[in-house]
Amino acid sequence: MKCIITGGNVKALGKAIHSLARIGDEIYVEPLQKGLSLRTVNASRSAYACFLFAPLFFQHYQPKESGSDPDTDAFRFKVLIKSFLAVFRSLPALEKTVEKCLISLSSRASRFRVQLHCKYGEALGRSVPA
Repeated sequence: MKCIITGGNVKALGKAIHSLARIGDEIYVEPLQKGLSLRTVNASRSAYACFLFAPLFFQHYQPKESGSDPDTDAFRFKVLIKSFLAVFRSLPALEKTVEKCLISLSSRASRFRVQLHCKYGEALGRSVPA
């Protein structure tokens, strides 16, 4: 999976992550043909939230790794919300400093990466095992 998000959509993704963090401790990530699904459920399983970001939300959206079988289901995984929140900690700063966000998943290496590319040439990010 590889996604590139630009402009104000980075802040929208950050707001979605913050909203999901109010409900659960884990985010279930599922790259689909119809978009990127982010879901969570609370500990008592009494509350559930889901965001589906359509492919048009992204500058580039590739739900499956190149060379993979198109008939197979996408790779699904969960990430601790604290790891995800660390990247999107300050929403006002995101809007001012971030030019684009690269989200990638390597199912072979079981590595999920969120990388922010700043307007002034820096790259910030976090890589966690999937």
